[in-house]
Amino acid sequence: MKNLNEINIIRALMCISIVLTHSISNYFRNVEADSVAYEQYQIYIRFALLCSTPIFILLSETLISKNYPGKLKKGFWGKRFAFILLPYILIGLVVSYKSSHNDWSAFLEVAYNKIVLGEWYGFFVLVIFQFYFLHWLIGGFLARIKPAIPIVLSFILSFAHIYGYVHNETYQSFIIEQYPFWYKTHILFWLFYFITAFYIGQYYEQLVSFLTARIWLPTLTTVLSFALVMYNYKVLEYTRLSSERYDMLLYAVSIFFLLVALIRKFNLNSQALVMISNFSFFIYLTHMIFLPYFVKFAIGFGENFFVYIAIIAFLTVSACIGVAFLFYQNRITRLFTGKIKYLEPVRQPQAPNTQLLREESNLKYE
Repeated sequence: MKNLNEINIIRALMCISIVLTHSISNYFRNVEADSVAYEQYQIYIRFALLCSTPIFILLSETLISKNYPGKLKKGFWGKRFAFILLPYILIGLVVSYKSSHNDWSAFLEVAYNKIVLGEWYGFFVLVIFQFYFLHWLIGGFLARIKPAIPIVLSFILSFAHIYGYVHNETYQSFIIEQYPFWYKTHILFWLFYFITAFYIGQYYEQLVSFLTARIWLPTLTTVLSFALVMYNYKVLEYTRLSSERYDMLLYAVSIFFLLVALIRKFNLNSQALVMISNFSFFIYLTHMIFLPYFVKFAIGFGENFFVYIAIIAFLTVSACIGVAFLFYQNRITRLFTGKIKYLEPVRQPQAPNTQLLREESNLKYE
């Protein structure tokens, strides 16, 4: 599997953005801030970061589609269960125990709601597995047809579903009552991202070349789509602070295109971001375990919004990476982390057997 620099960097940026998003939420829960003083920029920052989860999810299908353009290879499902689903379950159990306030009688119910139904921030894993299933089921069909119609149809379906859920109480009640899992895991919230990511992977190099040569295009769509998000918030009072907003569909894809084009065009690279990318899955699953414990430390440095957010985010990411590093040293605790390529031992090329070479040399002259 070819590792692409821009994919690694974007994955790291989205991971950091997720931590920043929850750090900001934590700030407003723990600090009595002057809302007027912060409103001028905190609203823009919070809405700008909402694209993080959609892009993180979109990246998964982009890589699958690019690296498995035909059938999924043998062992695909086994690796995903071992390296993705198992950590989801194990860390979900930890989060469930913490959420049940050490009450074992409530633990099983909480664990069922979180792990099986997806009622926690790790719900994205259930969405990703739906992507895997769809890729296995209809990937061959999608690969044989032009992308325009599937992309447009998926956009209409996702937009209609999200709009109906937000603005139609009857439809919202129907989803909540009839859909067996947490509403955020419903595939129609994410179908547009799946179809778009599938074709991004299929035409990756052509698309990147096109965007790099016309970088003004993703820049323009990003500005316009974010302007639409803020218009919906300020004028239409669509105040929902959630990644599954219907105006995120275009904004998240635009941001992804813009980042890909910028990183490829200017050959941007960062070993720190590449490292964070390798730990991103574990950071995503565990950051909310560690983040609340750094509140007092951050407040001790003052109640400045940016200082608080920077300290919380830095300490949280560092703690996640540190724990992952320690867990990776043992076979049992490694089950919590999944595979982290950054921590895998580098295989050195085997040195030639001098004795064998000497014998072969002697044979030549006999």
